[in-house]
Amino acid sequence: MMHADEKIARRRNPARPFQGQSVIVIGKLAINLDARSVTVGSSRVHLTGGEYQMLELLALRRGTCVTRGAFMDYLYGGKNAPKPKIVDVLICKLRSKLSAADAVDKCIETVWGLGYLLNDAENKRVTHAARIAATETWR
Repeated sequence: MMHADEKIARRRNPARPFQGQSVIVIGKLAINLDARSVTVGSSRVHLTGGEYQMLELLALRRGTCVTRGAFMDYLYGGKNAPKPKIVDVLICKLRSKLSAADAVDKCIETVWGLGYLLNDAENKRVTHAARIAATETWR
């Protein structure tokens, strides 16, 4: 049975796991959910709060297209949100920092007209049909 505090926390941040893994590893990339830190190999990648939250959401939903609306809800929760273009800016900065840290090339893929997705550990390209099917579940 779920405690009241846990129910409130889940409502505030539904993508955050409460039980299970606290570190997500995707190839050379390691995201520590408890410490809110990111490493590539043995190098730490310094991210802003927004960049980290975007990477965290992509990692939690890896292989699935995350829409700009989902990013905006996750980052701002509908309060004091800037224009949705901020998602594209943060993704650009995140890609730059990950590639500078020698992360897997093109691990964050653009799904034109829909959003972004994080490829799996083997950096397999997700087919167009798989992208559409995955996106349908989040609409």
